[in-house]
Amino acid sequence: MLTILALLILPLLATILAACSRSARLNQRVTLLAGLAHLIASLYCLAKRNNPFPAGSWLAVDPLAAFFLIILSHTFVLVALYSPGFLRRMEGPAYDRSKRLYYPALNFYLLANTLVLVVQQFALLWIVMELTTFSLVPLMYFYRTKESLEAVWKYLFLVSIGLVFLFVGVIFLGVSAHGVVDHTAFTVSRMTEAASQLNPLWLKASFIFALVGLSAKIGLAPMHPGDIDATSNSPAPVAALMAGSLRSTSVAALLRFYQVVAPTEVGPFAQRLLIIAGIASLAVAAIYIWRSRNYKRLLAYSSVEHLGIIALGIGIGGAALLGALLHLLFNSFGKAGLFFMAGNIHYHYGSREIEAITGLTRRLPWTGFVWGLAFFYIVGTPPFGIFFSELLLLKGMIHGANWLPLTLFLALLMVIFIGLGRAVLRMLQTPRTAKPAASESVERFNLSHALGLYAMALSVPLALFQPAVLFDTLRAVIAGFGGKL
Repeated sequence: MLTILALLILPLLATILAACSRSARLNQRVTLLAGLAHLIASLYCLAKRNNPFPAGSWLAVDPLAAFFLIILSHTFVLVALYSPGFLRRMEGPAYDRSKRLYYPALNFYLLANTLVLVVQQFALLWIVMELTTFSLVPLMYFYRTKESLEAVWKYLFLVSIGLVFLFVGVIFLGVSAHGVVDHTAFTVSRMTEAASQLNPLWLKASFIFALVGLSAKIGLAPMHPGDIDATSNSPAPVAALMAGSLRSTSVAALLRFYQVVAPTEVGPFAQRLLIIAGIASLAVAAIYIWRSRNYKRLLAYSSVEHLGIIALGIGIGGAALLGALLHLLFNSFGKAGLFFMAGNIHYHYGSREIEAITGLTRRLPWTGFVWGLAFFYIVGTPPFGIFFSELLLLKGMIHGANWLPLTLFLALLMVIFIGLGRAVLRMLQTPRTAKPAASESVERFNLSHALGLYAMALSVPLALFQPAVLFDTLRAVIAGFGGKL
């Protein structure tokens, strides 16, 4: 009961309390308390592998849910810690309404994403996926500018189309189980047990529609444009949430469909689709990273790249699937650090254009240091975690003799590395064009820098020492897809 309280009831109560309270300090404390309780409960579920919900119910914490709950709650706590400093900088009456909605929406976001991860019934999963969109809208529209309004409408339009595709995918999945599974048992476990008896034609159609539908929220090409605009026009903590946890939650929803498809004759077809989606996303990221003149859009396309890597790893399977799951975790760490620093840069320079950022290491030495370090983190430099997750992906592709995907993967990674490095190093090393103002003070180390450094440093012991509490759960997840390590 305590676990259920921390995972679902506390976020709900925090949402209601934050909506009723006008005290910013109280809302901050309630949000952080709800996030910490959620993180502790998630760690407990991961360590004990104990499902707190009644057996046979439509809610459950299986190994897959336990792993993704860690990503969600950890990213949420980082954002909850960063948020007070961000909100203090947003001065003026123009932001009063946005500040009022910020914490209720943030807590509702935690609740909605938790429901996506613990719901086991496919029709109900479709409903709660929509809740994650509703929770994001007030957060994305924080600045209340024309650009943010356009980004919100574009995101809503594309995600709504995606949800229509997902709805059709759910219907087709139900049709594939006609005469095999009762509609009241339309759950992940029951559908997986009956997978060999499902109609392969409808099952194939279901996965196609589910992949296309969820691509809009995951950020996979060609459904990525709405996600790019929403991420680049959202405040730094909201962008960190979207890049670090929302996309991961959407991947978890896709894996629910893949869980049913994997043990059937449709499995190889689904793998090919995922590989194509992964390579296409890498190609799109490689093109637009070179064309981006806005550093937040640059980070958004970096997310398209990494979600493409993850889709590719899932499609390859085996060791590559383990690499993809670890990549999800480590990418959430790096994106938090990058977007927190992007928020600092935007506040001090008043621009999101790369060309406007000069003398970063001199004007903001700590932000510049963490920004540069986060760049090396996100491109997979050892000893950071992404280096090891990409090694596992390479291992999986070599063992499976996937030579064409391997060649394209390495070539596109090289193009992306050069494109990212070109932009980041320009921001760090270009001399300032204007003399510093007399009143300008030297930047001091603050909480945002500590959070960024912590998130990146955490990946190193996880990758090097491979703690059993995490890797045993990941092995259980892979076993659920019929894979072995």
